[in-house]
Amino acid sequence: MLPDGARAGRRRVGQEFPEWLNSMAGAANSPFDDTVRMPAKPSYAGTGLSLGGRSPFAIIWMFAAIVLCLLILANFSLGVLSSMRAYVGGESKWSKAQKDAVFHLQKYAATRAPDDFRQFLDNIAVPLGDHWARIEMNKANPDIQKVRQGFAGGGNNPDDIDGMFNLYRRFHWVSVIQRAIQAWEAADRYIIQLDKAGGSLQREVESSSPRMQAIESTLAEVSSINEKLTPIENQFIDALSEASRTTFRLLQAIMFAVTPGLLILGTVLSLRILQQRKREDDRVRHIAFHDDLTSLPNRLMLTQRLDQALSRHRRAAMKLAILYMNLDRFKVINDSLGHEVGDVLLRQVADRLGTQMREGDTVSRVGGDEFVVLIENYENSIDISTCAQRLVEQLGLPYVLGNKDCHVTMSIGISIFPDDGCDSQALLKAADMAMYRAKETGRNNYQYYLPSMNVHTLERLELESDLRRALERGEFLLHYQPKVEIRSGRITGVEALLRWKHPLRGLVPPLDFIPLAEETGLIVPIGEWVLATACAQNQAWQGRALPKLSVAVNLSARQFADSALLAKLTRIIHTSGLDPALLELEITESVVMSYGESAVGVLDKLKSIGVQIAIDDFGTGYSSLAYLKRFPIDTLKVDRSFIRDIPGNSDDMKITRAIIAMAHGLRLKVVAEGVETADQLQFLQKQYCDAAQGYFLYPPLEEDKVADVLEINRLNCAASLAIPA
Repeated sequence: MLPDGARAGRRRVGQEFPEWLNSMAGAANSPFDDTVRMPAKPSYAGTGLSLGGRSPFAIIWMFAAIVLCLLILANFSLGVLSSMRAYVGGESKWSKAQKDAVFHLQKYAATRAPDDFRQFLDNIAVPLGDHWARIEMNKANPDIQKVRQGFAGGGNNPDDIDGMFNLYRRFHWVSVIQRAIQAWEAADRYIIQLDKAGGSLQREVESSSPRMQAIESTLAEVSSINEKLTPIENQFIDALSEASRTTFRLLQAIMFAVTPGLLILGTVLSLRILQQRKREDDRVRHIAFHDDLTSLPNRLMLTQRLDQALSRHRRAAMKLAILYMNLDRFKVINDSLGHEVGDVLLRQVADRLGTQMREGDTVSRVGGDEFVVLIENYENSIDISTCAQRLVEQLGLPYVLGNKDCHVTMSIGISIFPDDGCDSQALLKAADMAMYRAKETGRNNYQYYLPSMNVHTLERLELESDLRRALERGEFLLHYQPKVEIRSGRITGVEALLRWKHPLRGLVPPLDFIPLAEETGLIVPIGEWVLATACAQNQAWQGRALPKLSVAVNLSARQFADSALLAKLTRIIHTSGLDPALLELEITESVVMSYGESAVGVLDKLKSIGVQIAIDDFGTGYSSLAYLKRFPIDTLKVDRSFIRDIPGNSDDMKITRAIIAMAHGLRLKVVAEGVETADQLQFLQKQYCDAAQGYFLYPPLEEDKVADVLEINRLNCAASLAIPA
C-alpha cells in the first residue's frame, strides 16, 4: 500500500541510473573524496564534435554510406533468406497436410464416415492451394491476387506471400531454384492424382453396391502416391537449403571483403571522437551519482557512502542514523498544480534540507518525493530526535509556488546502526517501515523503527515454520474434483487438490501456502506426498469395483526440475499398484516452455512409464503451438479465464473454439476448467469439448464422498442409456 498515493506515478526524475552509467562512473575518480552536501551542476559548454578546427563528419558520412550499402545488401539477402524460409515452412505444412490427407482417406475407406472424407478435403486443399499459386506464377502476367489466394489456401503466412512470389519470379532461372521448382511440379502431379483418387474412392464408397476390389485398388494407388512424394519433398528441401547456403556464403564473402575498410574507418573515427570523451566524463559522473532535478546524491551514491560510513563506524564502535523522509500528499500538488510546480517544490525542499543539515551529513533524493539523510558522528539519540523535529518544523513551513503559499508536511522514519540493522539495505528498509508508521499515526511527525513494525515478516516466517512441520504432522489432505465427459455425463477422472488443515488457523487457502512452498523448496516433498496419496486412493477406489477413472496431479516447477522425479514416480506407482495409465500429470505450459528442449526429454521419460500428460492453464503462458507437435502430451486443459465470461464475451468464445479445434486437429483431448453455468456447458458441448470440470458439475469433494458420487453417476449414466430413444 502506498500512503497518500505518495509514491505512485511520481518517480519521474532523479531515479537510480542503469548499470552502464555506474560502470562508466566507477572507472573515473571516486566521487566520494569529499562530503559536499549540495553539489552544484557543472557547466558542459563546448562539447560538440568539432575538434581542433577539423571535423570527423566527413569520415562519419563515408562510414555511414558504406554501412548503408551493407544494410541494403543485408536487407535484400535477409529478404531472400526469409522467403526461402517461408517456402521451407510452407513445405512443412504441405507435407503434413498431404500425410493427413492420406491418413483420412484411408480412414474413410475403413469407416466410410463423411467426416473423414471432409477432413481429407480440408487437408488436400493445402497442397492444392500451393499448386494453383504455382500455376498462376508460371504465367507471363500473373494475377498477384490469385497467387495470394492460392498461397493463403496453402496455409502460408500472408506476410510471406509477396516475398515468395518475388523469389519465384526473379530467381526461377537460378539452377538450385529450378531444381526446387521441378520437384514442386512433380509433387503437384501426384497431388492431382491423389485428389482424383479421393474422388474415385468417394464415388465407389457412396455407390449403392461398393466394390471392395475397386476400393482396395484405389487405396493401393494412394499408398503408392504417398511413397513417391517423400523423395520429391526431400529434393525440394535440399534445393532450397543449398540456395540458402549459397546466399549466406555470398553475403559472408561481401562482409569479409568490406570489414577491413570499415575497421580502418572505425579506428580513425574512434580516435577523433575519443578526444572529446574527457569533456564528457564529468557530466557522466554527475548523472550517474546525482539526481538531475535537485543535484542531490541519488540512491546509488547514498548506498555507497552509507557502506563506507558503516565500515568506519564498525571499527570505531560508533552509531549512525538514517532519516527516511516522504512528503505528505505530494500527489495532490502534482495532480492539481501540475508536475512543473511539483518539481519546483522538490527543489525548494532540497534547498531547505541542505540548510538544516551539518556539513558532513549526506542529503540524498532516492525517489519521486522521498529524501534520505545520513547522519554520522552524533552524540546521542536526543540529537537525532532534535534534528528530526527541526526538520518536521522547518520543512512544514509554507513554500512559495508561483504567487501562492503552499503548505506541505513531512513524515520521517528513523533507523539506527547497529540497533536496527548492520548493512545499508537493512537500515534503509527499517527506516522506510518507520516512515510508513509515521504516516499511519497522522503524518507530519517522526518515528523510530521498532521490531513490531516487522510483524508481517515474522508472521510469514511463522507460517513457513508451520509449513515445514505440517507434512510430518499429517496436516495435509486431498480433495478431489471430478472431471465429466460432456458427451455422456460420465465421470472419467478426478483432479487431486491439496488442502492444509492447520491446527489453529483452520483450512489455509492454497494461495497462502503454495507460493511459499514453491519458494522454500518444500513443494518437492509435499508434491511427492500428493502423488503417493492420490495414487493409493485411486487404487483403493478401483479395488471397490468402482468405475475406472484417472487421477490428475499437478507438478510444480521444482518437481519438474527434480532429477529424481522419474525414480520417485516409478516407486510411487509400483507401491500403490495403480495402473500408470490411470495417473495424469498436469504441467503448466509456462513451466514446460521455461525448460525449452530439455523438457522434451523429461516428458518422454514420464511417458515411458505409461502415465498421461496434460498441459494445464493452456492459453495463459507462452501459448506456443510448435511445442504441441514436439511434446508427448495427451490433453489440453483450457484455462478458466477463457470459460468464465462465456457466453457474454465473444472473444473468449472464439479463443475457446479455436483451442478445441486445434487440439482435436492434433488428436489431443480437451478439458475445460471452471465451468460454472449451464450456458457454458452447452457451449462446450456444441464445440465437441471432451470433458469439463467446475462447480456447476461437482465441487472439490472429500475422499470419503467421492465413492458415493461415482456410484450415483454410474447409475445415472446406466439409466440414461436404458431409456429408449
